[in-house]
This record gives sequence, C-alpha cells and structure tokens, in this order.
Amino acid sequence: MTPKYRAAAKDDLIWHGLDSMMLLFHRPSGITHMLADPAPAILEAMEDAVLTAPEIADKMHSMFDIESDADSENIILARLEELSALGLVSRVSGA
Repeated sequence: MTPKYRAAAKDDLIWHGLDSMMLLFHRPSGITHMLADPAPAILEAMEDAVLTAPEIADKMHSMFDIESDADSENIILARLEELSALGLVSRVSGA
C-alpha cells in the first residue's frame, strides 16, 4: 500500500522567507526549521489533505508547472520521510 501523509496544521506553522531558504517555526515543538526546495513547495501542495507522493507530485505539477515523473515522486517521498522525522508531516495509516 502506498503511504499517505498529512502536513502539520497551518495554525501550527509560521513561515518566513530567507534568501533561497524558508524558515518554518513549528509552534508545538518550539523549533524553527530551515527548509530548502522542494520541501516548502511540498508542504504548500499538501494543504490540509491526506496525500500520497504521486498525488503530491501531480498537485505540484499543476501548481508550479513542473514535470511529474517517477523520479519526482521518489524525491517527494524522500522529502516526506525527512519532514516526518522533523514532525512537520505525519504518516497516516488507514486513510
């Protein structure tokens, strides 16, 4: 089964751009994270939905006019696992 993910609640995050990076303060943990592309775009594409990596790739394709292929899905899946380790994304079982 393809894993599904949910981004942290919008109210739990404060975004601030810094040159080519994005600072993201996660209120529940009290930690500020420095994110580089494509992590901020992935979180933006997820919104409040529970999505798989292919679904996120499709949304990013339409939102940002980028290619959606197996490589992009693998990159997104790797970033989702990193974001999950940071507590910014959670894996959803049974969704």
